[in-house]
Amino acid sequence: MIDETIEEDKIKALREYFMNCPCLDKDGRIGVDYLGSDSVDYSIEQTPVKPLVTKYIDGSKLKQLAFVFASRQAWGADVINNLLNCKFYNDFESWIENNNENGVLPDIEGIESIECLTTGYAYQVSEMNARYQIQMRILYKC
Repeated sequence: MIDETIEEDKIKALREYFMNCPCLDKDGRIGVDYLGSDSVDYSIEQTPVKPLVTKYIDGSKLKQLAFVFASRQAWGADVINNLLNCKFYNDFESWIENNNENGVLPDIEGIESIECLTTGYAYQVSEMNARYQIQMRILYKC
């Protein structure tokens, strides 16, 4: 039960962190493990990963929390719109990298970094919209 609360706190902190991203559509909602059907919605979804990265000799640990940041965006035959979706994820990735380099991190105890593990990509598509996502992780000491 304690570990679940700790993970919930990390997800809440990530959500608050992403709410400050200038790339996000101000009318978009950021869900947790839920991505609506409307364009533009966002979601933070934990992904399975071995949490322990390193155990140090003093007993402290470096752990990771892996997740997907996903969005629902307009998609279709309009090349310009699809290019704008790609630009969004390029800008989002740059924002993460710049923040990481400048120590602007989510408010999580012991956090060392936040990073993108993949580029943004279309994961599921329909005639009108697509689910795009980028795989990410945070590293933190405990």
